[in-house]
Amino acid sequence: MRSKSYLSNFLGFPTRVIVLILLFISILFPFYWLITNAFKVEQEYFASPPVVFPSKITFQNFIDAVKKYEMFKGLKNSLLIATGTTVLTLISGSMAAYALINGALPRKLKRVFGGWFLVQKMYPAVVVAVPVFYIIRTLGLLDNVLSLIIMNTSFNLPLVIILMIGFYQEVPYEVEEQSMLDGCNLFQRYFYITTPMVKPGLVATGMLTFVYSWNEFLYAVILTVNKAKPLTVTIAGFITDKGLIWGPMAAMGCAVVFPVLIIMWLMQRDFISGISAGALKG
Repeated sequence: MRSKSYLSNFLGFPTRVIVLILLFISILFPFYWLITNAFKVEQEYFASPPVVFPSKITFQNFIDAVKKYEMFKGLKNSLLIATGTTVLTLISGSMAAYALINGALPRKLKRVFGGWFLVQKMYPAVVVAVPVFYIIRTLGLLDNVLSLIIMNTSFNLPLVIILMIGFYQEVPYEVEEQSMLDGCNLFQRYFYITTPMVKPGLVATGMLTFVYSWNEFLYAVILTVNKAKPLTVTIAGFITDKGLIWGPMAAMGCAVVFPVLIIMWLMQRDFISGISAGALKG
């Protein structure tokens, strides 16, 4: 009891406030530094001590990022890759998860498939980088957005299946029985009955898939040259033998970070609801 009382006194209201303020600063300061660097003039990047508040605001960094470094092309490619991967993965992953829960497969075979999907998430993606490059080159899909959608789908699919299995298991089996008595086949039960009931889980899983695909770098840098480069690869090009190109890199960093933040903010209710549903099951 004494230790508990001592801990409660130590972690009193002032201490909790200080901890929250420090945590708040540690989270927001990198975003502040990114934004201010995007609007600084070149001389202020190398100033000593560092310039925390820019003395002059310039939009030249954004202009250079768009005109010289094709920021809009990278943004378009990133959106196509992340959106295509999310849609394809959710459709195929939710169907696979539903089939594993309610399909006619033997229970042992379902466990084998479930274990296989889990194993696929355990090995690092770089292990299969060489054979993947060879296959994509053979198919003539190098520097093609489709190749990155295929690769991101293949690596995100096991995670989506594992997550969606948990959400589908939350649906009472009586709902399935009643829909079968009403004459619904397997696809109708999946599309019209069960999947609408797990919409929050579907949204949460889709948002995770979108973020993972948006941030993917390894296969993007291996499989693209110029035409299909996403923002993650384009921004890496600011690291040169002469040093970092600070201004345009910060401007493009804003283009990488803030679209995802806006999407997460707009869909936060469904995301939190879906994550909470998965947590309650655990």
